[in-house]
This record gives sequence, C-alpha cells and structure tokens, in this order.
Amino acid sequence: MPSSKVTDYEVVAVIGSGTFGTCKKIRRRSDGKVLVWKEIDYGTMTDAEKQLLVSEVNLLRGMKHEHIVRYYDRIVDRSTTTIYIIMEFCEGGDLGSLISKCKKDRKYLEESFIWKILKQVTLALQECHKRVKGKAIMHRDLKPANVFLDLDHNVKLGDFGLARVLNHETSFAKTFVGTPYYMSPEQMNHSSYNEKSDIWSLGCLLYESCSLSPPFTAPNQKILATRIREGRFRRLPSQYSDDLSDVISSMLRVNPILRPSIEELLHHPQIQATTKPHEEMRKVSPPCTESLTARDELLKKEEALRTKEMQLNEREVELDAREKRLELRENMAREKLSRAEALLKEYQQMKTNDRVSELRKQTDFHDEVHPAKLCADHKGKRKVHFIAQEKENNPRHTDQVKKTEHEGVTGLQQRLYHAKVRSAALKQIEANARFKSKQLLSMR
Repeated sequence: MPSSKVTDYEVVAVIGSGTFGTCKKIRRRSDGKVLVWKEIDYGTMTDAEKQLLVSEVNLLRGMKHEHIVRYYDRIVDRSTTTIYIIMEFCEGGDLGSLISKCKKDRKYLEESFIWKILKQVTLALQECHKRVKGKAIMHRDLKPANVFLDLDHNVKLGDFGLARVLNHETSFAKTFVGTPYYMSPEQMNHSSYNEKSDIWSLGCLLYESCSLSPPFTAPNQKILATRIREGRFRRLPSQYSDDLSDVISSMLRVNPILRPSIEELLHHPQIQATTKPHEEMRKVSPPCTESLTARDELLKKEEALRTKEMQLNEREVELDAREKRLELRENMAREKLSRAEALLKEYQQMKTNDRVSELRKQTDFHDEVHPAKLCADHKGKRKVHFIAQEKENNPRHTDQVKKTEHEGVTGLQQRLYHAKVRSAALKQIEANARFKSKQLLSMR
C-alpha cells in the first residue's frame, strides 16, 4: 500500500486519549471506510519513548490475527513532529467501557461471554508469545481498556505500546511497566518475568469482567503491591460456575511456575466445548442480565456484620477494663475495712488500758481505805489505817482528802466521757467502711 497523507482522511470524532497521544475516529476519503488513528506528538518524547513508539509500529505491522487490532498504515508529519498510526476501528468499543456500563446498570456479564473473552484473548496472546523465528512478544499492559470489541462482540487485542520482544522462551524482562492493578507479583518485586506475567494480567482482566472490579485494589501503590504479593482475593460472584472460578484462580497464583500456559488454557474442556462455527460464535453477545441487587444486599449484610463484630469487640474490651477497675476498687475497700477494724480493735485495747491505768492511779476508795498494794508493808502484810481520830484532831487534813477524792472522781469522769466520744466516732467510721464495701460488692 502506498504511503498516504493526512489529507486522505477525515476526522469524525475523538475517541479518547492515551499515554502519549489521542485516538480519533476517521473516514478514508477514497472509499469511506471508517478507521481510527493514534495521533502522537513525538517532538517532546525522550529517546526511550521514541523507541517504544517505533517498537509499537513495527509490532503492529508484523501482526495479522483475527483477534488483534489490525494495522493499516502510518503517516509521519515532520513539520508538526506528529505520527499518525492508522488501525482498524472496533465498533463495539473496549471492554473497560462495557464493564463500567454494567457496573452503572447494576448488571453482570453472562458467563458464556466471559469464556469467549478468555478463549479469544488467549488466542491473541498465543500469536504474540509464539512468533516465528524464535521471537516471543509480551504485551505487558493487558487490561480491559486495551481489549476492544467489534460489532459481533469478538475480541481484538490492541495497544502494544509497552510490548517487549523476547528472543527465546527462557528470556526474562526486567523493566517495571504496565498498569499497577494488573501487574504480576514478579513485576511488583522488580524481578525477572516472562510470558506468565501476561497470564496473571489476563486472570485479573477476567476477574474484573466477572466481578466488575479488579481482584486487587488499594489506596496507594505500596499497599497494592503488598496485596498482589499475597495473592488473596474474593471468590467470583455466585452466579458464575466453579469451573470458571478455578480457571481464573489458577491464573492468579503468586508462583508463576504454577500458572497455566497458553496451551493448557486452550485445552481446557470448557474452552474446547465452546469451539463452534464462526457464525455461531458471533451470536454470543455480552448482555448484562444478572442484577446486582442480591449481591449488594449480601455485601451490605456482610459489612453490617463486620461493623457489629467490631462494636462487640470494643464492648468486650470496655467491659474487661471496667471489671478490672471494679476489682481494684473492691481491693481498696477491703483494705480500708481492714484498717478500720484494726483501728477499732486498737481503740478498744486503748480503752481497756486507760481504765486499768485509772484504777491503778486511784489512791483512795470511797470507804477511805487505801488499796492493798499501797497499804502492804515490806513483808507483804496489810496495814489498816484508822483516820477517825485524825479527823477529829486535824480538820485541815480531812478537807484536803475530800478535795483530792473529788478531783480524782471528776478527772475519771471526764476521761470516761472522752473515751465514749472516741468510741462513737470509731463506730461511725466502721459503719461507713462497711457500707462502702457493700456498695462496691453490689456494683460487680
């Protein structure tokens, strides 16, 4: 085909923008055929970016497969440093837009269409991975936005801007490229990787086609990388079969050696069963018939149960802390009660000792007879003093004795009164301590 010019085409509409340029829907003036071109400004590109561009053009020129977007021509406008890559136009849009529409309409894609995507993308990857002359090509950016659909909803794999040519089967790439949500664990680990990395991306693509969301999501790339390395994800929605779930799970194994190869996928019984005449395969369309209402309700219930579980755990922790505080307060109350009982016992002992001391200090009895101990002589004999005569002969002495007896009785009464007051106060302290202890015990 002779090289064409920009003026040979008419721009119909802008389809979207990519990493390096803009995709536009065009019409060829000579025959009215509708195509698309990728309009890229290479003037501001680095050498590495220009190399990627040249690589994509060369790859597209050499690929001719029914499930790969067909390359038609390229136009280089040196005056504006712009290159136009002219390719096949896919009327059905891309798979990413279809998933977004199903998510908005709260519908699921039919399982038969998922199997169709799996088979046709696998066939496209087979063409890439097993090229002639021993050279294999990894796509490295396999995602729903790069999988296009024609009017019959057949798959067309496109956007080879990040593809890399491997010289032989044992070659491993080491560059860190691609869309993070679909990157393999070996890419996240900055390790060497091969065609099995595309198998992982295909598993992510199929999972999102079923669940309408990627298998691994995170608020930032660091957490996303951790989740991808762990390789844990939720099962597919219940309306999809175990066969489909098992196939996708096998493609999302962290160890690349355990992932199936292209040939193993194509020999899967379910894919073999879907091998039908081309006209019949075209009838498999992607209507979204399954409502998301039941799934949303289950997710809401699951979220509510998780929230309730968290609340119960918090309540349990709070109750444990409260029990510890009550136990501490109970121990303190017991200590206070023990101290109060010790003080009461001490007071009673002091009261007894005071009474004994008072009795010992008393020098005279009411019958004016001295205590035996004070009246005993050195030999232990008692002496009885008769003071009747002394009263008659010495009235001053009698008055002094009476005065002494009166003062002694008065002092003893005062001490007894103070002792009673202290006893009442200690009893009140003891009663308060017992009351507080009962309150603390009842709080448990």
